[in-house]
Amino acid sequence: MSVSSVNPATNSTNEYYLTRQSQMESNVRSYPRKLPLAIAKAQGCWVTDVEGTEYLDCLAGAGTLALGHNHPAVIQSIQDTLASGLPLHTLDLTTPLKDAFTEALLAYLPGGKEEYCLQFCGPSGADATEAAIKLAKTFTGRSSVISFSGGYHGMTHGSLAMTGNLSAKNSVNGLMPSVQFMPYPHEYRCPLGLGGEAGVDALTYYFENFIEDVESGVTKPAAVILEAIQGEGGVVTAPVKWLQKIREVTEKHNIVLILDEVQAGFARSGKMFAFEHAGIEPDVVVMSKAVGGSLPLAVLGIKRKFDAWQPAGHTGTFRGNQ
Repeated sequence: MSVSSVNPATNSTNEYYLTRQSQMESNVRSYPRKLPLAIAKAQGCWVTDVEGTEYLDCLAGAGTLALGHNHPAVIQSIQDTLASGLPLHTLDLTTPLKDAFTEALLAYLPGGKEEYCLQFCGPSGADATEAAIKLAKTFTGRSSVISFSGGYHGMTHGSLAMTGNLSAKNSVNGLMPSVQFMPYPHEYRCPLGLGGEAGVDALTYYFENFIEDVESGVTKPAAVILEAIQGEGGVVTAPVKWLQKIREVTEKHNIVLILDEVQAGFARSGKMFAFEHAGIEPDVVVMSKAVGGSLPLAVLGIKRKFDAWQPAGHTGTFRGNQ
């Protein structure tokens, strides 16, 4: 169906479209329950519903719209591609446009293309976190993962197992096993009840001791996955010395450090990636949301020494789009 065949003016109430949505879509939908709108158009940071009411959009596609809705540069790029004759779907075959994008994206990672390579995943951040964990297990030959309370890594089976929030987990039995959760520093709501620098210092020591203590009860993990700034967990920033210690310990023990930059990446923290504030280099960087310029895209940045995939080790029909 083309956009031109839809005429919102003939049915110009939010209630009309929301009622139809409830009749035709699954009960799983969430945002319309809190934002009962049918959006007719959007520009920049503003959206307009079918009744003509304008709203300031603080959601921004959950961090996907780094330049706002329908930014002229994004629209021009899409139009240029549509008019160019390039195929819109190529699996993981390359094109001159994909080649240029790959080179440009690698340049933002520390060490650039000398240190990292890219893996184009399925079009969601969740698929990229799944790929990152599979890669870590493949590289190390180990099976367990350390994640952190308050973290959010997606809603698929493995990524949900590594996510802190319980609301979506309680009704799903048998999620990916061998995920060990550890407390994430919070200087105000300190999980140890200490708060401030004392809490950060204690948790920094605790992580190192946990990994190195032969009586900890937990075998060496394949990976540690975390967000340098937790999004869904409450916009909680990792203390620099804590993050640096995690990098030091994981490197010492050959544990793959995965930084999930799906929500905080692409300058949302003031730097291109949130982990840059700590001056560290992750082994794997998970990217999605803003990386696609409003279109679905998910990419891993992989330190070359960890690129242990065999060909077709993690596939997907929509591995990137032009």
